Amino acid sequence: MSTRMPVVLRVAIAALAICVGLGASLPAAATEGAETDKWYDRIDFGGDFRARSEAFVIAETRDRHRLRYRLRLGAKTALNDYFDFGFRLATGPDANSGNQTIGKGIGFDPDRILVDRAYLTFKPHGDAKPMFGDSMAVTFGKMPNPFRPKGMGPAVLMWDADQMPEGVALGWSATPCDCWSTNLDVAYYVIEDTSKGDPGMFAVQLDNDVKLHENTRFKSQLSYYAMRKLNSDFLTAGNGNTLGLTDNNNIDLIEFQGAVICTAMEDWPLTLWGNVVYNASAQGIGQGKQGIGFGAGFTIGSKTAVAKLGLGYFQLEADAVPSLLADSDIFDGVTNGKGIQASVTRRLWKNVDFNLTGYVGKLLDKKVRPLQTKTPDKRVRIQTNIMINF
Repeated sequence: MSTRMPVVLRVAIAALAICVGLGASLPAAATEGAETDKWYDRIDFGGDFRARSEAFVIAETRDRHRLRYRLRLGAKTALNDYFDFGFRLATGPDANSGNQTIGKGIGFDPDRILVDRAYLTFKPHGDAKPMFGDSMAVTFGKMPNPFRPKGMGPAVLMWDADQMPEGVALGWSATPCDCWSTNLDVAYYVIEDTSKGDPGMFAVQLDNDVKLHENTRFKSQLSYYAMRKLNSDFLTAGNGNTLGLTDNNNIDLIEFQGAVICTAMEDWPLTLWGNVVYNASAQGIGQGKQGIGFGAGFTIGSKTAVAKLGLGYFQLEADAVPSLLADSDIFDGVTNGKGIQASVTRRLWKNVDFNLTGYVGKLLDKKVRPLQTKTPDKRVRIQTNIMINF
């Protein structure tokens, strides 16, 4: 499989080029209306700002408090019936954090704004439905992550919420009947461009949304991730993993997330969710295999009615996922941990939300010897957020 990954990328890029060529050869009548539109009428601007107060209580270290903010501003436009383009600029020092710490630097240094997204989407069927489906699209560039769970509770095991993967992705959706809709995502992402072969990820995900009752639905996502040609820079960059993460620079992960959603009470919708991830490549050198992570919990309520409440429990063994990809909040970005996440969210005014989230975590297995920083044995993190959307 590892020798075929570059071929997959070349084929995907070639297919996108062909699609572009086909789009250019479409009859002029197909795009005539779009050409007469004013450019500013076809652009949707949007963004958000988050102000955060964050406190830490960590065993054997000094308690800490910091102020942070996150700013994101982006735009999306329909170039014509077949192509969309989008981009977003954002604060943040790395892929796992859009936060800018207030006071970072010396003497009020200016904060950086980086390219968070920049992508082109091709819809080969335009506004018409493709055969056997409702929609189909190919996206190229640095894009929104299609593999994060959608409406099924928090996702903290495999992906950090701030990560925007880059590469080529295909999305296809269909509604076979009124009670069932499904979606398929296939992507190849470049993890790092090197002269010795590009570490990359081939990902496939199947989503299903089934109506069980008038007010009850079951949603699920089954994902497979094949990471190939991983180098030491990637394997040792995260915190918490051991030598047992993989023995051949390849990692195969399987993830499942499911949820039952009940909307019988309008102001108190209930979601019961569960998440599990398994690293089939974990070897277990010295401390046994450390390849499983799971989470379970619920959310209830509506932030626009009274409040939205959430509670979840998580366990993540040391080599369940590359810690470079795992959520940076629940275990401080380190694997080999267990803990609870609790949150409350309330709409204060139009476009202004209040959120309070707390994390209580502990070391999962004290016998594990990580390559880098190990998970602190006991820690509490409390985030108080004001979130503005515009």
